[in-house]
Order: sequence, then C-alpha cells, then structure tokens
Amino acid sequence: MPGPKPDPSVRARILDAADRLMVRTGYQKMTIEAVAAEAAIGKGSVYLHFDSKEEVALSCLDRMVDELLQKLRALATAPGPARQRVHDMLLLRVLHRFDYARRHAHSIDQKLASMRGALLERRALHFRLEAEIFAQALARTADPDTLAEALVTATNALLPYSLSVRELGRRSDLAHRAEQVARVLVAGVPFLAPSSTRRRTHPRPHRSAT
Repeated sequence: MPGPKPDPSVRARILDAADRLMVRTGYQKMTIEAVAAEAAIGKGSVYLHFDSKEEVALSCLDRMVDELLQKLRALATAPGPARQRVHDMLLLRVLHRFDYARRHAHSIDQKLASMRGALLERRALHFRLEAEIFAQALARTADPDTLAEALVTATNALLPYSLSVRELGRRSDLAHRAEQVARVLVAGVPFLAPSSTRRRTHPRPHRSAT
C-alpha cells in the first residue's frame, strides 16, 4: 500500500520550525529531531517531506526567495516608469534578503562551511529566476536579458553572504548603499523611447505635385 503523502501545511510547519531554530541555535546545532519537536510532529513526518537537514535549510531559503520573486513580479508589471520600477526592484532584492538573513546572522558562516556547494548552486538558480523577472521590466531595451543579468550581478555584492556580521546589523547603512548603487545602475540603462515619441530616422517620401 502507498505510504502517506506529503502535506503542504505540515511542510510549512517544518520550515517555520527550522527557521526559528536557526535563529535561536544556529544551523550546526539544528537537528531533524529538534525540528520535529519544534514543529510538534514526529521525526518520520520530517523525513516524509525532506531527505536531510541540509534540504530543510535550503528549502527555507527557497521559500524566502519565492516570496521575493512574487514581490519582484508585482513591481515588474506595475504601472509607472520602467526606470523607477527597476530601481525599486534592485532595492527590494537586497533588503528582502537582508531582513531574512539578519535574524540568521550567526548561521551564515555555518551554512557556508557545511553545504557550500549546494548553497551556491541554489543561489545561482535563484539569481537566474530573478534575472528573468528583471528582463520583463527591461523589455523596452535593446537587450533585456543581458542587462537583467548585469543588474543582478552588480547588486550581488550587497547580499548577505557578501556582508560581514557587523554589516548585517545595520539596515539603514545597507539601504543607503543599495540606493546609491541602484541609482547609478539604472541611470546607465538605455531604455528605448516609446515608438510614438521616437525621432524619425528616415525622411518622409517627397510627394510630387499632380
């Protein structure tokens, strides 16, 4: 007979519990048993949804990024000038991650030491998904995909795994730096003018008198 199926609500409880434990005790001290106890479920229920402690932690990051992607999509398709939307998206991708990581500051180095390869691979996927959304907001440029990748790469230096623990404690300073970087980057984006306002590059044909 088939075994029990994963339950999305239980999965969410497990991730909530893991997030709380990583805040309180750090990644290294977090165990599957502790996650199960924190979520008030059996250890077997955790393994029904996740194969390992590493997968639990990576899935916590996935969930955080899923929330970020939803917000980026909303900004990318919002009304208003594309330049301002892209500016706001750059700030969002930096500060959304900061707000999550600041609570887990003492776990960052532990995660890198314990699962560096898997973590970097997952981050690369996240960055690609973000770049796809930036490309939507950059549709009125000559090369949206290349520009989107460049903007994501340029702001990666402001993300938590590139910051010290001291810097993670100062949101206002990071917000100021991100604002400066976003302004410079967006100012250099060659947005195309709407077709109705573009200057004609060819003269109108001369009509001969009849």
